[in-house]
Order: sequence, then structure tokens, then C-alpha cells
Amino acid sequence: MKFSILVPVYNVEQYLEQCVESLLNQTYKGEYEIILVDDGSTDSSGEICDKYAEDYPEKVKVIHKKNEGLVSARQAGIKVAIGKFCLFVDSDDFVEYELLDSVSDIIDKNIKIDIIVFNMNYYDGTNKIPRKNHFNQNETIFSSKNKKELYEALIGTSSVTSLCLKAIKTYILKNDPTDYSLYYQKNMAEDWFRSIHLLTAAEKIVYINKYLYNYRKTEQSISRSYRPETIPTKNTLYVYDRFISYLPAWGLNDDEHVLKLNARFFNEAMHTFSIYYENVRLTEKNAVIRYEWNSMLPDDMKTATGNPYENKNYRKIYEWLNKKDYFSIWFYFSKKKIYKLIKKVKNFLIRGV
Repeated sequence: MKFSILVPVYNVEQYLEQCVESLLNQTYKGEYEIILVDDGSTDSSGEICDKYAEDYPEKVKVIHKKNEGLVSARQAGIKVAIGKFCLFVDSDDFVEYELLDSVSDIIDKNIKIDIIVFNMNYYDGTNKIPRKNHFNQNETIFSSKNKKELYEALIGTSSVTSLCLKAIKTYILKNDPTDYSLYYQKNMAEDWFRSIHLLTAAEKIVYINKYLYNYRKTEQSISRSYRPETIPTKNTLYVYDRFISYLPAWGLNDDEHVLKLNARFFNEAMHTFSIYYENVRLTEKNAVIRYEWNSMLPDDMKTATGNPYENKNYRKIYEWLNKKDYFSIWFYFSKKKIYKLIKKVKNFLIRGV
């Protein structure tokens, strides 16, 4: 069997059928399996999974487990996967019908390939919007001679981060020595964390600039949760530590790449603050603003100045937080909200609807 498709499922009854139907209706004629991992859903998602397993017993497997999060659900799927390659699909997303055919063609054309990376669309419930940041030329091959480019992309961009945009040799996944049970309570940057080992272990990687995955942008997305009590789960220092340990092996342990890495983590931490501040209820903003955001940063980032890769607005926000200048923070985000509203009105008037 060439492919195992792993789908972690948690309380997505309104989207699950579209996801699974896109997998069942692949144009690919070879054998493949769909592994639905019900991570303790409390809605009808588990029953929907069971119905698909009943209707398609030769193709669909279901695992029911207690709720431990995305990392745990994916590990459960990897453990039982029998395909030569694994693909990951979040249960509120869906894929193009030619996904497996496109990946299979690349595998058949390349000897000893370990990972295929592809592109995606954003889906707003009606329209598919292609992701703009093309990583490289179509069918670019990465091996020992040019893998630094992949590592640099992993440090500074999101182009090669997502697990859902990769077909990965199952052998590499099953032989990853990381104890992922230590991260079951994390729900931030799991793909980023896992990709460090995967891209390092893979000897041959091919990038195809095809839009084969559809990422649904909704408030119910797996990666989104804006309740103040969930802020600690967004701490990604464990990812930073792993990057630092891998930089020497990649030949990137120099000041320039450390600056880029530090800026990426600083920007991510302040972006996390921003989306919480903008999305929580008014009564919860105080809890967000008074959270100890310094706990998300290594010590040398807290006092760093002059990093050219940092977002300057995020550095301002950070300084306001440290000074407890809450009025400046309120004023900054109020202006931002007004600008967004003005832009929305202008777009409405231009469209004439």
C-alpha cells in the first residue's frame, strides 16, 4: 500500500463529511487507507467516523481514544499506519481530488524520495484563495547539497512548516526518536516542532507548487482558541530549544541565523498576544494584558535591541507591556480596528454591493 491518510478528529461534525468525502473520492486508483482518529469528541463526530468505517471497511479505519490533543491523535495514527507514505489532513479541512495522483506521480519519478511538499488554498467557506508565498520552483529537489535552503525556510517562513502539506515516508515517522507524549498538552507550533526532525532525517525532498490542500479559515480551526486560560498552551520555548540544538548540525550556528530565529520567536509571541487581545471578550482583555508574556521568550530576547528581523510594532507592544502602559496598547489596537473598518467600507463601496 502506498498511502496512509491520517485524520485527527475532534468536535467537527459540521465539516467532517466534506473532509472524508474529499479523501474517498480521490482520482488515484491504487490502494490507500484513511485512518480517522476520534480524539474523545463530545459531538457526533465519533458516530460519523464509525459510519464511514461501516460503509467503507476496506478503506476506512477508526481509532477512538480519550482527548489528549492533536499531537497525541497524530501519534496514534502513525502507530497503526501501513502505507509507505503518510499524509495528514485536519478534519475541518479538505483536499483536492487529485492529491494522491499528484504525489504518486512525483514518487514514481524520483528514486529514494522521502518527503513531498506541496501548496494550499485558504478556504473561507465559499472561495478557494491560493497561498501566495511560493517556496520554490515546481519539482525542485532538495538533498544534501542544497538542504540548507529548506532549513532557512523553516527558520524564517511558514512555507515548509505544515504537516498537512507533506507526504512523508512512514519509516521516518515511525523511527522519530522524539517522545511526543511530553507535548500532548501543547497546541501551538506542533508542525514546526516536528518538521525539524523530519526535514533533517529525509535524504531527498521534492517541492511541487500545486494547490492540493484546502485550509478552512474559521474560528473553530484546530489551531485557534482565544480563551485566556489557553494562553500557556501557546508557549513555544520547547520549539526554540530544539532549533538551537539542531543549528550546528545544519551548519547554521552563526550570528545571522540566530538573529533570524530569535526574531521569528519574538514575533510569534507578540503575534499570539495580539490575536488574543483582539479576539477575547471585553471582560477578558485584562487577563490577557496582565499575563506574564515574558515567560514565552528566552532571556536574551527580552533585552535584545536592534534585531533587523523583528517586527517593529511588536517590539513597541512588548515595551508597552513591560512598562504596563496599557493605554498605548488600547490606543494602538483601537486605531488598527478603525483602519480595518474603513478598508472594509471602501471595499464594500468599490464592489457596489
